[in-house]
Amino acid sequence: MSPRLTPICASLRSRRLAWSLLAVASVVGCTHQPDAATPLATRPTLAPLATATYAGEYRWGRPEADESGGILIVYPESDSTVLFQVDANDGPPAYHLVSVMGRATLRHDTAYYFVKAPGDEQGCQLRLAFAPTAATVISVRGYTEDCLFGSSFTPDETYRRVSRQVPTYVLDSAGDTLRFAQLPPEQLQYAQHLTRR
Repeated sequence: MSPRLTPICASLRSRRLAWSLLAVASVVGCTHQPDAATPLATRPTLAPLATATYAGEYRWGRPEADESGGILIVYPESDSTVLFQVDANDGPPAYHLVSVMGRATLRHDTAYYFVKAPGDEQGCQLRLAFAPTAATVISVRGYTEDCLFGSSFTPDETYRRVSRQVPTYVLDSAGDTLRFAQLPPEQLQYAQHLTRR
């Protein structure tokens, strides 16, 4: 570059820079700037799910003492659905075990569970009736054969509420940890971890 062009190029560069700064200043000046006295917007708080009132752990009997009993775990999935797991056994001498995990739709204070896998005749249907301090599990007559309960033992009983804390996980029939928030929908479609022992 010749020495005579250098001052011209420098002048053009400074003009380009000046125009760029002017353009940025005009854009910034046109946008709304919050008043210093205006408090910053806060993030909206999420309202608890309507089904959270039923969340927690419910028990009957003493299953941990090798006696008949059961445990019902309820997780609020949405405003109209809960995920649940119910495990029950009839105690000695046979220790028949019932384990059902699934999604139930809530209407008023009752959650309705129904699943029909390919090859099932009727499907499996349960109701979970909630009260402030308990939940009653009810097998729907005519819809228990496909639940694989075995030996006519069902989880039907009134389970006393022992915790209102929202559970984060349950153990499946193989002893694996299943986290409610990470369960894929297809896991709750047919293979409901129904076991017969």
